[in-house]
Amino acid sequence: MSHDHFIDIKNMCCAAPIVLLTKSIKLFKSGDVVLIESNKVSMVNDISAYCKMTQHLLIKHEEISGLHHFWIQIK
Repeated sequence: MSHDHFIDIKNMCCAAPIVLLTKSIKLFKSGDVVLIESNKVSMVNDISAYCKMTQHLLIKHEEISGLHHFWIQIK
């Protein structure tokens, strides 16, 4: 799936991935698609909750070989 931006949050824990995501997304335009890559299964729930709270659209989640890929469209 195509994307405009990539954010690597592998090996981050606690609030660090969401803080980085929030900071980065502020620089992007509405409609942009961001690919986020994580190796933490906890991000499945965290990214979903983040999208609900911020009203960004979680387009797709895919797990491949232990890596979680999330495509989010910026509101």
